[in-house]
Amino acid sequence: MKRAILLAVSISALLVAGGPAAAADAAKGIHVGNAGSFTGDAASPCMEIFHSAQLAVDEWNATGGIQGVQIEHIMGDDALDPAQGLNVAQRFVADERMYGVIGPPVSHIAQATLKTYGRAGLACITTAASKPELTESGFNHFFRVNARNDAHGYNCALFIQDTLQAKRVAVLNEKVAYCDNMATQTIKGLKALGVTDIFQDTIVAGAKDFYPVLTKVKNFNPDVLFFIATAAPDQAIGVRQARELGIKAIFLGSEGARDKKDFIEAAEGAAEGAYLYHFSPDIYAIDAAGGYVSAYEAKHGPLSGFGPAAYEAMNILLSAIDAAAADGDITRAEVVQHLHDIQGYSGILGIPITFDAKGDLEGGATYFFQVKGSEFVFQTVLTGK
Repeated sequence: MKRAILLAVSISALLVAGGPAAAADAAKGIHVGNAGSFTGDAASPCMEIFHSAQLAVDEWNATGGIQGVQIEHIMGDDALDPAQGLNVAQRFVADERMYGVIGPPVSHIAQATLKTYGRAGLACITTAASKPELTESGFNHFFRVNARNDAHGYNCALFIQDTLQAKRVAVLNEKVAYCDNMATQTIKGLKALGVTDIFQDTIVAGAKDFYPVLTKVKNFNPDVLFFIATAAPDQAIGVRQARELGIKAIFLGSEGARDKKDFIEAAEGAAEGAYLYHFSPDIYAIDAAGGYVSAYEAKHGPLSGFGPAAYEAMNILLSAIDAAAADGDITRAEVVQHLHDIQGYSGILGIPITFDAKGDLEGGATYFFQVKGSEFVFQTVLTGK
C-alpha cells in the first residue's frame, strides 16, 4: 500500500509531560512496538493483529523504510495479564528508538498501561480497546481506529430492539474493563429505547462451566442472550452450554467471537444462527482492501476481522513517524502531533480516518454479523441512528 498522505500536518511539536525532550537522529534506528495478548485465549486475534501490522512494516521497508532506515517491528506479549502488559509498556518506553505502539487491543490492558505510555509521550494506536475512559484521562498519546463502547453499546441496543425484536434481554459479562463497560452501555441504551425487562449477571473468563449462571438465564427466559466476553473460547463454551440447557434465546456475542476456529468450530454447531457485533467491517467487500487481503492470506490464511484495523493503524503510525522524521531528527512528541493532525485518511477500512482532539475515531460504526455454516455473514452497520 502506498504511504498515506497526512493532511493538515502541523510543523510544531506537541510537548508531552514525561516525554523525551531532545530530538534523536532518525538514522540511529526506528522501532515500532506491538502490544497484545500473543499467548493465551486471545492469541488468535492478536496474532492476526501482529501479522497485519508486520505486513505494513514490510511494505514500507521494501520501498526504503523511513529516511532510508529500515523499520523494526517489536512484539510485546502481555498474555492477557495487566501486570505483564505493564512490563511490556515499561520495556517499550525505555527503548529510545521506539516512536509508537500498535495496541494494546484489550481495554483492561490499555487501562493498566495508559499512564506509563502517557507520561513518556509514546503514541499508542489501539485497534480494538473501546472503553470510553481511555481517551477521557487527560493524556493525548492514545488513539483509536475503532469506535468506543458508548457507541457500540447503543448500537447493540438498537440492533437488539429493532432487528432482533427483543422484549426480554439477558446480559452476561466478564468482569473486566471492556466487558463490564460494554454491558453498562448496552443496558443504558436498551432502557433509553424502552426495553426494561433485563437480566444481568457476570461470568469468569476461562471458567469452562457457565451452567450455574446460564440456568438463571433459562429461568428468566429471554428473547436475546448478549454474551460479552473478551475471548472467543469463552463465547464458544457459552453458546454451546446455552443450547445444551435448552435456552432458545437468540445468542448475540461480542467482538471477540469473530474467530472461525475458536468460536464457530469450537462451538460444535451450537453457534449456527448466532449474531455478533464487531468494530471492523467485512473487509472482503471493500475494493481498496483487495491487495491487503491477498497479501495477508498468501502468508497466513483466512482473515477473521482483527487484522485489517491493525494494518490501517500501522500505516497511519508510520506515516506520522515519516512526517516527524522528515528533517532527519525525530521526537515522540512530533509523532503524537502528526497523529492529531490527521484528517480524512483513506485506507482499507472503507471509512475516512480522522482523530478528534481526544484521539477518538470520528464517525465510528458497529458492524453486525451472523454465523451461517462456517462463515460470518455481514448483516448491517449501525451508527447510532
